[in-house]
Amino acid sequence: MTITRMSALTAAAACILVVVGVWFARAAEDPTGLGLDEDEVGRSGRILPGKMPAEPLAQERESHDMQERGNPLWGIPIESLQATRERPLFSSSRRPPAPAVIAKPVEAPKVVVAPPPEPEVPAFDLVGIVEGNGQGYAVFINTGTHDIVRLKTGEGQDGWILRSVNGRKAVLEKNNKTAVIELPALIGGQK
Repeated sequence: MTITRMSALTAAAACILVVVGVWFARAAEDPTGLGLDEDEVGRSGRILPGKMPAEPLAQERESHDMQERGNPLWGIPIESLQATRERPLFSSSRRPPAPAVIAKPVEAPKVVVAPPPEPEVPAFDLVGIVEGNGQGYAVFINTGTHDIVRLKTGEGQDGWILRSVNGRKAVLEKNNKTAVIELPALIGGQK
């Protein structure tokens, strides 16, 4: 088993030496790496004054130079590689990935809350009444909020409208419903 490992290492080292040798040989032929002729480069490997690198005359010359100097794939135009895009090498299905789809945010269904049924009687406790000159006033306490509510005949609160006051009673109306609220009974026969 160690002999097989040793032979594999020897083969790998030989390959590395061959690649390095080829690289050094190319560097000796063209020290600038620019693909210049000998008359454009002095013996020292520098570009001579007044000499500029020549522009390639055609794309063929450029691709040929690239293939000689480096990676052979440099000479292949990207536009000619459509098959690689259509059938990617490293995809198990050999199909291009599907375009990303951005999902719309999921909206929670709107819950329609039915309004609570309106009470048959107003949520008021009568505290006081003032009568006179054809006008009447009533003072209530809202049993839900404990706020003081003052109404004059014809005014309303929470949809209930004060229609009249008479003695110890106040008459309220809402949607054709009538409610009569009385003052609390007097203690011990007081008036």
